Order: sequence, then structure tokens, then C-alpha cells
Amino acid sequence: MTVRGQPANYALLWRSAEGRFSVRGLPPRVHLDRVYTNGLHALVPFWITNETDQDVTVELATEGPLKLQQQNANWSAVSAAQRETYVDVTTAPAAEDRGEVTMVCSATIQREFSEVFNQLGGVSSVQLAARKTAELVLLFVAEAAETDSGDGQRYEYETHGGHVTLRADTDLYDVTLRASTCRSVLEMEPPTSRIYIDDCVIGRTYERALRVRNASAIGLDWTMTVVETTDPSLSALQLLDSDMRPLSGGHLGARGDTQVLVRYTPHAAGEFLSRFLVENSNDPASLRYWVFRARVSQRQKLRRVELLSDPDISFGDCTSGVWYSRDIRFKNVSDTPVVMRLRVEGNTAGLTMKSAVRADGASASEPNTADADALLPTLSELISSRRPSITDDNPSDALTVTDDVGSEGGSAELSSRVTPADDSTPVGDGVRTGESGRRFVARARAARGHKTALFDEMLIKPGAVRTMTLSLLGNPVSSTSVSAGQFERQSFTLFGESSTAVGTQPTTAPPPGTASNSERNAERLSIPCTANMCTPFVRVVPPLLDFGSVDVGTLKSLYLRVENLSQVAATVQCKLESKVITCTRAPITIAPQQSVSVRVDSYPRRVNARYRKQIIVRNIHNRLNDSVVEVRSTHVDRRRVAFHNLFYQTLVPANEQNFVDFGLVPLNARSLRRVNLRNVCRCPLAIEVAADAADAADAGAFSAYTVVPQRDGSGRLTDAACQVARRLPLLERQAAMHSNIEKFKERTAGATVPEAAALPPRSSLCPVAVAPVPRTAGLTLQPDMFIDKSVEQGHVCLMPFAPPWNQAVLPPSLEYLDISPATATRRNVVRIRGNGSSDIMAAVPPESALLSSEAANNLDMLPADEDVEMIVSVIERAEQILEEIIERLDMIPQTLFASPEAENAYVRRQVDLHKYIDLLVESGFLRPAHHVRLTALGTESLIVILQPAGTPDKPAPLRFDANLYFKLVDRPGDLLPFTDSAAVVSFASADQLPVRRFLVQAALVQSELELGQKSINVGNMQVDEACRKYLVIQNRSETPLMYAIRKTGSIASGDICFVDSRYGIVRGFDSRKVVFVFSPSLHGAYSEQISIANVLNARGGKKATLKAAVRRQSKFYIQSLRLEFDTLAPGRPSTDVQVLAIKNMTPKTRHLIVKSLLASEDGFSDVGVVLEARFPPNIAAAQPTRLLDRETEEKIESLEQKLKIAVRKNRPEKVEKYQAKLAKLRGSGGVGNGDSDSIQATDAVPDPAGVQIRRLADDTQLEVELPPGGDVSIPVVVTARLADPKVDIKTGANALGTLVVHEVKDKDNVKLVTLAASVVLDQ
Repeated sequence: MTVRGQPANYALLWRSAEGRFSVRGLPPRVHLDRVYTNGLHALVPFWITNETDQDVTVELATEGPLKLQQQNANWSAVSAAQRETYVDVTTAPAAEDRGEVTMVCSATIQREFSEVFNQLGGVSSVQLAARKTAELVLLFVAEAAETDSGDGQRYEYETHGGHVTLRADTDLYDVTLRASTCRSVLEMEPPTSRIYIDDCVIGRTYERALRVRNASAIGLDWTMTVVETTDPSLSALQLLDSDMRPLSGGHLGARGDTQVLVRYTPHAAGEFLSRFLVENSNDPASLRYWVFRARVSQRQKLRRVELLSDPDISFGDCTSGVWYSRDIRFKNVSDTPVVMRLRVEGNTAGLTMKSAVRADGASASEPNTADADALLPTLSELISSRRPSITDDNPSDALTVTDDVGSEGGSAELSSRVTPADDSTPVGDGVRTGESGRRFVARARAARGHKTALFDEMLIKPGAVRTMTLSLLGNPVSSTSVSAGQFERQSFTLFGESSTAVGTQPTTAPPPGTASNSERNAERLSIPCTANMCTPFVRVVPPLLDFGSVDVGTLKSLYLRVENLSQVAATVQCKLESKVITCTRAPITIAPQQSVSVRVDSYPRRVNARYRKQIIVRNIHNRLNDSVVEVRSTHVDRRRVAFHNLFYQTLVPANEQNFVDFGLVPLNARSLRRVNLRNVCRCPLAIEVAADAADAADAGAFSAYTVVPQRDGSGRLTDAACQVARRLPLLERQAAMHSNIEKFKERTAGATVPEAAALPPRSSLCPVAVAPVPRTAGLTLQPDMFIDKSVEQGHVCLMPFAPPWNQAVLPPSLEYLDISPATATRRNVVRIRGNGSSDIMAAVPPESALLSSEAANNLDMLPADEDVEMIVSVIERAEQILEEIIERLDMIPQTLFASPEAENAYVRRQVDLHKYIDLLVESGFLRPAHHVRLTALGTESLIVILQPAGTPDKPAPLRFDANLYFKLVDRPGDLLPFTDSAAVVSFASADQLPVRRFLVQAALVQSELELGQKSINVGNMQVDEACRKYLVIQNRSETPLMYAIRKTGSIASGDICFVDSRYGIVRGFDSRKVVFVFSPSLHGAYSEQISIANVLNARGGKKATLKAAVRRQSKFYIQSLRLEFDTLAPGRPSTDVQVLAIKNMTPKTRHLIVKSLLASEDGFSDVGVVLEARFPPNIAAAQPTRLLDRETEEKIESLEQKLKIAVRKNRPEKVEKYQAKLAKLRGSGGVGNGDSDSIQATDAVPDPAGVQIRRLADDTQLEVELPPGGDVSIPVVVTARLADPKVDIKTGANALGTLVVHEVKDKDNVKLVTLAASVVLDQ
């Protein structure tokens, strides 16, 4: 209930605990909503009433940003009408609930209050006479938090609290207040704060758009006023809203914005300037100024050059050291060539600018937003990664380059000239691309302060459009600068003066003292540009890392904290050269005002009492802010672990290290590293090796292997080498055998697959068998000839070798080996090449050359010479394969390839390398390393295989840490005179020797594959019909994903043919469509699985199911399955004749039965009348109507459209030509070349005499013999018969009948033709 003349909270009444006084307008729990954080007080009136017959003194106490006043001049001046609308109670629970009451005070009325009266002192008590009421005012003010006020920031609500206590002796009334406050901020877009229109024409209208935006979560009121102007009447300038109404202010809701259209129509020549103030009525501190400036010339014609791009250029928030680019498009709308001269004027301090001009439609020299490294100081270095070649055609200051490629009827000549206004030296780079012979020129200028310089010039021919790419690079500022780490807005203007080219102007010299025609007719164009530039600054703490005393062979870690002190993201990179100190060397991006921790590990190997090293923390975008961290430690050997260095060294691969780093390794991927153990003694050593993971879950994630020795100490072949020589070729042959079995099921991958609407028959897509390949030395084999294209479970790209029994060498372009299971005694030698690696020559040995079972099992028997030669060849080949795996196995695949074929070959090679790891382990070539014996001064290799386990539902750990432990089992203690004798005695037993720890570490990443669709339902299809579908492979991880598509190998899988991209790479957080063609060969329900394997993550594969309902191929075709007749009376034949057109769709002669379904057989008549079909007696003599296929019908429709156009344009010769073509098409059923006057049928037209029709039962049943591809047109008439005399027949009822068409020997494949007509009763 609202009381007249009082605010809405006056109706809220609560009593104190003992009831001695009551309170109106101030509930025990109050929520003051939508309070502006503007430094002004919000007033809440309330009333206290004495409910007793005695005088009462009420003590007042407040906590928080609250104050109480008994007399407030602002509230006393509020009128009664305003009081009623001052407080809005949005939530008011019942009094007995004592719930929270939400109130909103009017911000419009509060803006009229004087803050001077609100600052007066408060009251601590109030005297109340018996049954009297006192009015008080509660004042609340919210202090604004210290936040950045940059454009683009969002301002949300904040919560403040307070407490009010009213006490009368022992009677108590508590009030808990919660206030939701928000800072009101007004912003403008674009943030240029000025509009400049140069070289205006009198009478022409120019429009520019601004936006006023509310950046806070609370509404605001704004006004726009003129502060300064050269035209007080403002008759030429209008400010309009989106509805074209005058605009001077308004209200903006939360996050709202409105458009301000600035329309300027000059009336007189001269300069025009107006300065406007956009003020936030709810916060006086939030205001914006903007300036409108225009220069009006005397000319009365339009511009020669128009600006097609945005009139204002905003580079947005920029980071120093990074290139940013924007495109500016000019168009010459005049009839003469125009020279456009560009210059820059304004605040360009600390900016480096470059330009590149190109024809419209050409590729940009730089992207719109460049993330190039700040370490690339020149334009040539910046664009080198994007262009094939970069040259400087002319190092002089003036360059003239001709562009032969025109646009919109013109070509351009670009002349780039740098004329600095100060003593700075310009930097010039010429840029040239290899596309269509285009050449671009770019010049750089380092501007200092508010300077002006000729930036660029170009010649634009009539009608031509030219695009200039303006690139901007901010130079880092020093740490002592005021704007260090803060956004600094820089504004400058790009001026363009256009004049007629020299060759089109009169050659007469102007009189002395007068301007030339070029200067007098020059037109000016201005483009305001702004950029918010910020230099990133970081701080590294602590500046000194002191590890203290670190025991040799012990890992100790400390952390560096890198803090980003700027308002823009910073990128840092640690650089150090040390075998003891390690930390991440990858670039680290730090969010604004955030910090990251970098772990620094120390693992000493030798005693060093004074170890010193430096870590350089580079700020990539501000090299002036590089930090140096000093590392100190003292290396001691309390456990005598350095004792191992006296006997052997650990080399990775050729450098002495005490750890091995695998780098980035995806989960479930298998990675290899080689660790060499080199004996530095002249006596043999025996070392025991044990692998141990730091985490129990990673215990089986890595293991160490050794290569099988080829010969023992006496020079004889070892038993293990003989077993490997026998097993490795057999395993390779078994792995490749699956490819040969399933090879014939896949269609030729290199064939061009047509569109689904015009796919040829299946026989042309899928050959029945693969022709055998002749085994000639000069044959060029294709890679897809010997790979498994259906199953590929055993796909192995064999790396062959060159045994002594085959010396033939094929061309170096060959990449795969013929692995057919034919019993041949010789094999082709092919060459497998890596990128920059040496070629590996090999071939699978024939079965006759393999080590016999007797020789392999009888180890005491010395192998024959040919067996020894074969064993040595197999072991050498396995070593070459291992070298290839170590060098070429990638955990993070590359993403840039010259062609799709190169990408396919790369992924297939990676699949082969992963497969060969299993083969080498399974064959015994790599055996687990438990004991390693080192010969005197010899070297043995340890192959460390890492395969970290992980699941998609479990978050991946960031690092993998494990250890390899080395223990000296046998060592030459008597040959070390330089060793302390006490130490030798102390380690007299092998169990007492210290154990050495070798670190194994890696950074783990996810490689997650997802499918866009797990089931692909094609629907209904016919046999040998083809359709195109696609798989969507999605990469849900940051690292690139290698995938391989495999099929089950069943007969049905041969119906799926992948066009391309069966093996490929998907970039991080990207997706890829893989198209395949489905052409079923058998009818029935089709369901086949397609497996998409993640090459790196064997557990991350997915399966998609392809489903279809395949029907039998139709043997004959009926043009229309419904024949409509005119009205007819019962018992009388129809007067019109319909044609039943049937065509043979097979290459064989077909015998068809066409009969009418009699009335006794019809069960669907519901009107009492059924139609019976009759075939006229002269059917055999009827002229058959030709059936037209879909392609012919489309050609006829196209010709009919051309005929209508020719008739409309009155072209009689074309009308006759099109009519002749249409007549021949409708008569022959096909057309040849559409551009030729002679029309020929594409398919042979069957002879009508080959069609035979015989009557079987009166006029209701026929037998039709159709030749291959033949068709027939059968006239049909119907007669209405009474099917049920009891049914009342009504005029207009629809009567139906049925024609049945089927083959003589196949009654299952039946087609029904519906006959329909309207019945009319005979009066």
C-alpha cells in the first residue's frame, strides 16, 4: 500500500524486539540495488515511532560506509510528487518472514542533490516524545575500486555491506544492509575521438558513424553537447539516430549501445571545426570528447579517387614488437590516370610503418593481423615464411615497379619513395612474389615525434582499384617510460593527394608565382588511424638461484617466477647452455597481470665446488627487458656416484649427458631414444641396467633394450643373430601377406572419381583383380600398387636391402617393394629415402635364401657360407631400419607439405616406422637390457622406448619423470693407479658399489581424435548405384593429429572407395572432411564399419558405421506409375487414350507380362466401380513414343529456354536451329555436341521392329519382348465396371484400377500402375 506523498518504503513497518518503538521504511534485512559507484551518497529515508506513553531516547550506531542524518536539506527539498517515485520496492516479503527487502532509489532524483549537504555530520541519537514519529535519512556511499579504465573492459556489480543498530535501553532493532554497486562507464566506438573529412565538395552529403556504448552492467543516461564550434548554427552538421531523428542524448541499458550518424552537408568553402562533449549523467568522471573537422574546397565536381574501405582505421590493442596490418582500397572513378601521393602526419613516435600496394584481387602481402616474432626486424624477414622469394630490386630511395596485371580495366605503376623529414635513415625492402609475375614494393620509415614525410605514391589508371596494405610495428619503450606496460593511444593521419598524371597534363609551364595545374587541381583525402600500443614488461624473481650443496647423481629442483607487469600478454623464452641445469626452452605466454612458474632442475655428474651458470629469460616482444638469472651450486659426492665416470661415459647421442629428454610425447605413443655407453678403460666392463619410474602408474611406460650382437669374441655368429635372421624376414612376410590378400578388393586409388550424379558403372570403378607387375629393372612402380587399401592391419612399407644375390638397382623414385607371395628367387631392389638422410638399400630375401630350420636350431653347427652371408645382410638391414626409426619417427608431425601426395607418403611412412618397432622387438633384434658388457674402449647402445599410458577421461600429467639405474658389476680396480686406494678397498664387493641414476624425462601431451558422425545412413540405394559421403575427423588436442583410415577387409568393404586423404594430418583444434564413394555390389541390408586409427595414440581410434538398404537393380523402367483418364460412365470405355511407356534397363532381352487386374481380384474399391484396362487391337501398328533419359530431358529444358530467348530477341535463325535440335532430341532420345548443328544420338537407338507384342487373353493381357535398351509405348483405355451393386454410386466419385507388369519368369519383381478416372452417372 502506497501512502500519498511518501515513498514506497513508508508502507513497510517493523517493531523492535520489545515493541517500545517501531521502524518504517528500513526493514531488518535490506538490499539496496542498482547503486552507482560515482562517489555520491545514496539516500534512504525511514521513520522511527515511539509506541509508548513515555519519552524514549533511541541510540543510533552504524558500521561500514553508512551514516545517519535527522535533517538533510536534499531530502527536505524533494517535492511530494517526487517522493512517491523515489523508492521502488521490488521484493517485499511478509513482515513475519523477516526476509530481505530489495529497494531501488531513483538515480534521476539523486542527480539533483548537492553533495555538500550529504557531507555534513551525522546524528548518534534521537529523542522521541510519547507517540511521536521522527524522520531520519540513511546515507550510503560506495568507494570506487582502483581498476584500469581502458576501452573494452567490462564493469560488473560489486557487493558492499553495512550494519545499523537502533537501541532504546534494552530494546534493540538491528538492520543488515547489502548494497549492489556498479561503476558506470561510457565509451565510444571507434575510439579515434575525431572525424576528419578532407577536400569536401559544396552541396554533397558526407556521413560517418559513431557508437556510444555502455561498458557497465548498470544503465546510464548520456547527453551530447557542443563545446566549441566555428559555426554556432550548426546548419551543415546533423547528429541523427538509427531512425534518422535528431539525437542529443538518451538512455543506455546494461551493455547497451546506440549509433550516432554524423551527416555533414557543406554550404560554403573553408574550414569547419566542432568539438563535442559526451557526458555520463550518472558519473561526472565518465565523459568523452570528440572532434569533427572538415575542409571544404571550391571545386564543384566529385573526387577522382574514392575510398572503398573504412574511412577510419583502428589497429586495436597492439603489442610492441608485433606487426599489424590493415588494407586500404582506392578506386579511380575519373577518365584519366591519377597519381596518389601518401604521407603520414601525427603522433608516430616509436612506430615503424611499411606499405605494399597490389592490384585488386591479388593476395595480400601481409595478413590483417600478424603474429610475427619481434625478432624479425625487416620486412623481408617478416614475409619470408609467406612468400617464395623476396628480393630488393632497387636499393635506391626512388623505385618504379610496373604491375602487368590490371583490375577493372586498368594496370598500375607503383613508385615508392621515402623522403624523411628528419635525420633518420629509412629502411627499405623490396618484396616480390612469384604469383602471375606480380611485384610489390614496400618501404619502411621510422618516424620520430610529430613529423610529416612522403610515405608512398602510386599511379592508378581509370577504373582501376588498388589496395595498399599499411603495416604497423611498435618499438619497445624503456622501463623508465611513463607508459611502460600500459596502453598508450597513438593517433595519426594518412593523407593522400591525388592529381592527374604527368603524361595527361598540358606541357606549358605556369607563369612565375602561380601554382601548377597539378598543385591547383590536387584533391586531398585523409584517413584517421589509431592504435593502442603497449610494451610488455616482465619481472623474474628471484634473480639468484642458489641450489646449495647438491650430491652427484641427485636431482634437485627450484622454481623461477616470471611476472607479467603489463596490460598485454607477454611471451618469454629461457635460454641456457648446460649439461647440469635444465629447464623448459619452449616459448611461454603469460596473461596480463599474471605470473607463471618455471622449474629449474640440477643434476650434477661431477664434483665442482664452484658451479656457476646463467639463465637468460628473453622477452620475445621486448628484448630490452631481457633478464639474467644467476645459478649457483656446489657439487659434492658423498655417495661416490662420480666413481662411474672413471670407467664409462653416457652419450646422448654424441654429447656427454646425464639425462635423456624425449621432448613432447603424446599419450600412448611410442618414442625412441638412443643412449651410448662408452668404455674409457682398456679392460672390459659389465654393467647392470634397471628401469624405474618415479610414479608407480608409469612403471611399465618405458624400458631399455640392447641390439642383438652379431658376433661373439671369437668372431663367430651369435645364436641370437641366427634366430633374428630367421624370424625377421618371416615376420615381415607375414605382415605384408595381409596386403596381398586384400589388395584386389580396393578400387584404384589414383582413378578420378566422378560426381555422384554421373558415376560410371561399378565395373569401371572397381577392377576384379590387379594385373601382375612385370619384374623388370626399369619399371616405375607406383606407391599405391603395393599397399593394403582395405585392411592395412599388416601394412608394412618394407625397407628393403641389397643382398649379394641381387645387384639390380631401380630408379631412385621407387618407394615400395613388390611383396606378392609368388615363389620367386629374386626380388626387386627399391630405394626408400628420408628427407636429407642416406638411402637404405634392401630387399626381402627369398625363401630359398632364408636360414634353414636345421641350421637355425642346431646352434653347434657352423652355418654355411651362404647362410652367413644372409645372416649378416639381415642384421645390417635391421640396423639401418633402427637408424631410420630413430631419425625419422616424429611425435609432433609436420603440417606443411608440397602436395597431398607428399602428406599421404609422410603419414604412411610414420605408420611403417611404428610397425617396425614391433617387428624389431618381436624378432628379438631388440632385447631387454639387463646386463651390458662393454669391450675395452668399446661402445654399446641402449635403446630407450617410452610409451606413456593415458585415457581420455583422465587428465594427462604435464611431465614424465623416470630413472635408469646403472650398477657396475665388474670393473678393473687394479688398473686405476690414480684412484684413491681407500676408495677401491671400500668397494671391494660389487654390492657395495654406488648406483648411478640416469634421468628420463618428457613433456606429455594429448592426441585425441573424434568423429563428427559415428553412423552414416545412406538410405535406400540400388545395386551399382554410387553416392558420395564424407567423414569428419576432428582433432580435440593442441598438437597435430595423424590419422589412418582402415576397413574390415570383408567383401562388403570393397564397396567403399576413398577418393583421397586416407592418410593425413589434422591441425590442432581443427577438423577435416574425408570424401569416399559408396557403390554397393550386393543387395540387402548393408552395415560396414570404417576404422579411423590415431597413428600416435593406438588407443584413441574411432569407428564409424556405414548403413544402407540396398535394393536390386531395376530390370525395366515405367515412365509413369499413374495414368489419369477423363470422366466416364459405368459400362462405357473411356474416350481418351493414355500411353504406358516401358523401357528395358539391361543389356539382355526381357519378356514382360502386362495385364489388367480384374474386378474379382480387386480388393480396394470403395465406390462400387472398378476400372478395367483394355489394349486396342491395332497396338502393334501404333507408333512407339521414345523414352527420354534424365540427361536428355535436361538438354531439352535448356534448349526450350534458349528458344524463348531467341523468340523474344527476334532471332529467326536461332529459332530454327533450336527447333531442329528439339525435334531431333524428342525423336531420337539423345543429343551429341550441343554446339554443333548436326545432332547425333549419344546411344544407339533400338530398332522398333525388335519389339514384339503378343496378346494372351482378349484385350486385357499382353506379352512384350523388349530388346536390350529398347522401349515400347502401349495405348491403354479403361472401362468402368460395377464391382458391388449394393454400393450407391455418386457422380464425381473416383474409380481406380490396376495394371500389373512383371517378367515372365520372375513374378516377384512386380510393378503396379494405378488407373484413375471420375465416374459420371448416365441419366
